[in-house]
Amino acid sequence: MALSAPVGFASSDLVYQENFSGTALGSDWHTYITSKAANGWPWNTNGSGGSTPGGPYNADYDVPSQVSVSNGTLDLTAIRQPISGVNQGGTAQTFPVTSGAVSSYGNFEFNGGYLQISMKAPSGDGAWPGLWLMPGNGAGSGDNFELDIQEGGFTGSGPADQNFSWHLHGPSGWVGDTIDSGIDLTAGFHTYGIYWDPGKSITWYLDGKQMAQVTSAQVAIPDEPMQLMMNNGVANSNASGWHTALDSSTPSSMQMQIDQVQLYQKAGSGDTVTGANVSPQTISSTSTTPSTTQPAVTRPAVTQPAVTQVAASPATGIEHTGDAITLTVGFNKAVTVTGTPALSLNDGGTASYVGGSGTNALTFRTTVAPTDTNTSALAITGANLPSGASIKDASGIAANLSGAVKTFSGLQIDPVLPAVTQATASPGTGTEHVGDAVTLTLGFNEAVAVSGTPTLSLNNGATATYVGGSGTGALNFRTTVASTDTNTSALAITGVNLPNGASIKDASGVAANLARAVKTFSGLHVATSSTAPSTPTTTPTTPTTPATPTTPPSIAPVLTIADPTLNVSGLGGTVDLGVKVTTADPNDVVTVKVTGLPRYERITDKLDGKTFAGKNITLTAAQVDSGLTLQSNYKGAAHPVATLTLTATAKDPVTGAVATASPRTIAVTDPRPAATTTSPRVIAQTDHEHAPATSLGSSATRGLALLHEHKNLVAGPTTTFAPRNSAMADHPLATGTATASLASQSFAVLNQYLAGHSGHVDPGQIVASLSNGANWNHDSYLTRPQH
Repeated sequence: MALSAPVGFASSDLVYQENFSGTALGSDWHTYITSKAANGWPWNTNGSGGSTPGGPYNADYDVPSQVSVSNGTLDLTAIRQPISGVNQGGTAQTFPVTSGAVSSYGNFEFNGGYLQISMKAPSGDGAWPGLWLMPGNGAGSGDNFELDIQEGGFTGSGPADQNFSWHLHGPSGWVGDTIDSGIDLTAGFHTYGIYWDPGKSITWYLDGKQMAQVTSAQVAIPDEPMQLMMNNGVANSNASGWHTALDSSTPSSMQMQIDQVQLYQKAGSGDTVTGANVSPQTISSTSTTPSTTQPAVTRPAVTQPAVTQVAASPATGIEHTGDAITLTVGFNKAVTVTGTPALSLNDGGTASYVGGSGTNALTFRTTVAPTDTNTSALAITGANLPSGASIKDASGIAANLSGAVKTFSGLQIDPVLPAVTQATASPGTGTEHVGDAVTLTLGFNEAVAVSGTPTLSLNNGATATYVGGSGTGALNFRTTVASTDTNTSALAITGVNLPNGASIKDASGVAANLARAVKTFSGLHVATSSTAPSTPTTTPTTPTTPATPTTPPSIAPVLTIADPTLNVSGLGGTVDLGVKVTTADPNDVVTVKVTGLPRYERITDKLDGKTFAGKNITLTAAQVDSGLTLQSNYKGAAHPVATLTLTATAKDPVTGAVATASPRTIAVTDPRPAATTTSPRVIAQTDHEHAPATSLGSSATRGLALLHEHKNLVAGPTTTFAPRNSAMADHPLATGTATASLASQSFAVLNQYLAGHSGHVDPGQIVASLSNGANWNHDSYLTRPQH
């Protein structure tokens, strides 16, 4: 078809024209695809003149034999004939379709102007005819741009044979759209055109009707010489999501026909062309519309619809699961919506279109879901047009949606609502009586903070008071069974109370959902009497003044003793005490008090090796649980038994409440050292028996010996005694009754000493008593203070 000058141009503005006259392709054209980056060499050549884009979507390989000229038409023919070629990765590959392509690299190149091409597109699944520009030999460097005037066969907007698809790929990204023209573009020749204002804008036309426009405000616009390429591509099944694909229905032969190419440039515009083949004088003499009579026409300024602003409602605050957010996208002109456009959000959600078509403001809405991601500032990350959805103006020009990307500072997304997930009791089962403490723990799905003193209502008429856990995901409450409580066969939480402004909230200040705190603890009985809990037949009498504990008590710790009777060798022997202490409340401070430790024994912990001595010592739970070792330094020949009393105490750090466990004892016996042997002592005389003097004198001597031995026992390893000569030969022994009395007095001194444990007895006292006889009562040990 004969092309005429486009609106805004005169025939005298024509600088290049190709009519494909004759039967051979003109010298302006190569029969392969190339570009600046390829230095004019064929793309992915097989060494026989073939070329192809060779990407993962191409089913065709282009060769010169599929390019022909006849009857004023350039024919690029695709046939279903396998051919060996090279793909984009440089690997040999068999392509199922053999086709043709031409390029004007180095021959016809231009920078700016109005280019129009008359083409009849091929029909059939997979048909992918392309009219496109890429940097020519005169460009700076590389393949910085690709300008697609038309790519046929795209799906999504309307029937593939009717779709007009345009794109601009550049260093700052790409823009493009597929538009349903309402015309079968494969049924005849149609004119595809662009007006290119270098560095400023590009406008696409179909049969003289504007289809799209982009400006430098949206994306970089090329400003360098570009060459024209035309190819009859075929798409394979990899492109099936957005393009028709080669299949069994695809015709065995598909023709792409071009009958004319024209380039118009205004004089003085600064536009350039390489390979111009039309002079103004030639055109003016043959033009059907002489420039001398054509009125001046101003090229219409076409404005592409574009996003100018975006707003959110609410604009600030914290939104949680179930909360709805409305996003309003404003445009520079009224737009029409088809399908359901959507906005991608940085919390992983999507805002779907809900209304506004025909106006310049479209509304989208999203509802926060529990699967969304926490974010401190909600943002739109992109606009989507799924399944052929579109946003266009009244002229059918697709809107530029790049301005929809925006971050809303102060609009936070916190999809997790704090809530109780479980409730537990300690103890979990058993029967609790008056004075027994029960700890109830509420577990949450996230950490919560507590203010004030929340409480739990219980079915026994009591209340459990909050005692700790703020800042964690578990809160502890405690109740102590009182005589006024109601017997129940299963203790239950019946509600949560927040008195006097008390609260339970997450870090965002959102109040927790406490509904799941209500729970019955089967098997946990409460009995305020000695009988098992049962359904009361009468209503318990309510005391006039119920005793309500002002401070919840702590839970008594549990002290475990492996063996209550232990043996230890003296002279440095050791034994493990086997003591452990546990508590039901990890927040409590637990200590163990030990009393009754004799002076000849020491206790050492395994935590830090610290040694303790004395009648009253206090150990921490950590020291106890590390292991305790008792060492005996006993040097005597007896078998003393020391009874150690251990008492565990727990103190609540919040309330100050103290709970003490029942004392436990350990009897520690110090056996005689293995190297010492002692004959059994036999003392047969009694106070009223009168033995011979020599026998009684011997008894007195043994009494002194016993006293001296016990003194060694209590003195410990650091006490020494100088030997005393207390031989009875130094003192004449009395006879008869006097001697027996003296012996009895000696043992009396010994017994008193053993009872008093003074440790200050002088063995000479007994000897003096034996010597002085009647003067005993004046000087004897019996009359001395024992302290």
